[in-house]
Amino acid sequence: MNNSRNDLVNSKISRIIDSNILTSWFWEKYFRKYAAILIVGIVFMTLEGGMLGLLSYSIKAMFDDVFVPSNKAALLSVGLIIFAIFLLRALSGLIQRLIVTWVSQKVEKALQESLLEKLINLDMDFFNKVSPGVLIERMRVDTRAVTGTAGTIFITLVRDGVSLLSLVAVALYVDWTWTVIAFIGAPLLIVPVFFLQSWIRKTSSENRTIEGNLSLSLDEIFHGIAIIKLYSIEAYRLGLFKVLLEKVRKIKLKIEGGIATTPALIDFIAGVGFLGVMIFGGGQIVAGEKTIGDFMAFFTAMALIFEPMRRLSNVAGNFQVMLASAEKVFRFFHVNNSINRQKLELGDSHVINFSGEILFEKVSFEVDDKLILDKVNFSVSPGELVAFVGKSGAGKTTILRLLAGLIAPTSGRILIDGKDISTIPVNRLRANMSIVIQENQLFDESIYENVRIGKLGASESEIEHACLSAFVNEFADDLPEKLFTKVGPRGNKLSGGQRQRINIARAFIRNTPIFLLDEPTAALDAKSEKLVQKAFNESIIGRTTLMISHRIANIINAQKVIVMDNGVIVEQGTHAELMEKKGLYADLSKLQMLGG
Repeated sequence: MNNSRNDLVNSKISRIIDSNILTSWFWEKYFRKYAAILIVGIVFMTLEGGMLGLLSYSIKAMFDDVFVPSNKAALLSVGLIIFAIFLLRALSGLIQRLIVTWVSQKVEKALQESLLEKLINLDMDFFNKVSPGVLIERMRVDTRAVTGTAGTIFITLVRDGVSLLSLVAVALYVDWTWTVIAFIGAPLLIVPVFFLQSWIRKTSSENRTIEGNLSLSLDEIFHGIAIIKLYSIEAYRLGLFKVLLEKVRKIKLKIEGGIATTPALIDFIAGVGFLGVMIFGGGQIVAGEKTIGDFMAFFTAMALIFEPMRRLSNVAGNFQVMLASAEKVFRFFHVNNSINRQKLELGDSHVINFSGEILFEKVSFEVDDKLILDKVNFSVSPGELVAFVGKSGAGKTTILRLLAGLIAPTSGRILIDGKDISTIPVNRLRANMSIVIQENQLFDESIYENVRIGKLGASESEIEHACLSAFVNEFADDLPEKLFTKVGPRGNKLSGGQRQRINIARAFIRNTPIFLLDEPTAALDAKSEKLVQKAFNESIIGRTTLMISHRIANIINAQKVIVMDNGVIVEQGTHAELMEKKGLYADLSKLQMLGG
């Protein structure tokens, strides 16, 4: 499942970030600003929790002052007191839940916004290592787990903590010896609960990794559905997905079992303690040392104690589950760009006009110890059209990606106007380039909006002119809403050639001094290719253009042709000069001619 792609963020489970660092970081960045309203929430949680203690104590009055002496006069007043307790508990519970939900949703929104802002500004090296499925899992599932679980834990700690204290206070007030007997086995829980929490966090972290792989599997299935159907591997891919689902099921069962173990132990200890109270306290009631009201108040307090104790016992487990998600999100926020860009010296920024010379000086690039480019040297003069040719994997596309700042050289320098591009702000660098790549990525918007992406401030006439230049109107005019027709997810409502023409129009509208073209007409039919090639020939006049193409007709007029093989430049010259050499270029040209 390409797990190695995610090593950047899914490091070994043993390298768990300290919980204090995680909680402090999330509190300072996202929760602290809502401290005032959370204090209001605490007040209402305290009211809700305290009502349980008051309710249990009112039971004593109900028995000793009403039922046992058959006092009808006190019946209504005691009843109204109990009704008031329930009413106050209901209102305070509603208000505190609304407050916590509001804060949780605000934090979730802020967390997702800032996480996307962080991710979207990372360089391509990060996205080459981390799958889209994992990113979606972190963005949607883990952020929600952090905020949602934090809200639940907060309510439980305050409300149920107050409930527990008030009920214990009532129990102690009725009889401290009964209370000691009831809780005599509690210290036995400390050791098993401590080890349980450590195990739960480790297991939860493993679960988040597997959940990420599950999202990756779905991402690959839906993105590659055409290949899956063409090769009839539906059952195969479904089988792989089922294996992951089974792993998730088993590990979730372990986590839930671990979380449920603590309240089960509490119930067992509480049962033993209550048995002791029945034996010891029952004798006191029979002997007339205690009233029935005392026993019922104590019994009610102990019965009501069980639920807040169970919820509080789950807090530690839920906290560990939350930390597992928090850790995954936290790691993303602390990923740095692999491309280290220096700042331009003061006054240098205006010197770069992007119409000067492009120079590659001994540029090498490698990935996982595999050399893609090996000390490449070449120059491009202002306004020159330079074509790159070579077999697949020769390193041509890497040249364009390096120049656009998508990746950084392992060694060597790339200069524009004599300035190393690593010192040029990446937004300014790309703002001066129009790029057409092989992957004709469109968004699920209209044709008009997809073209406007090239220049967000473009006027309607500029967009229409770009569409005419790229011959988009040739097919758009036949669509129901013409240029305002939605193209579907990744442009799936259009043909490959139609999608590419939209990409070309997007490049035209930028009107930049540098054009980078990676097989710009590869997806077009013969007629469209001739039309678009004509448009390109007109658009690149006076612009510095680097073009990759396997079609000799597209590069025959280039001022320079650079021939690459296995990451090195083996030939340079014009089409005519290289044909005379009868080297690799001549061989590639013959293959193209044979192909028509």
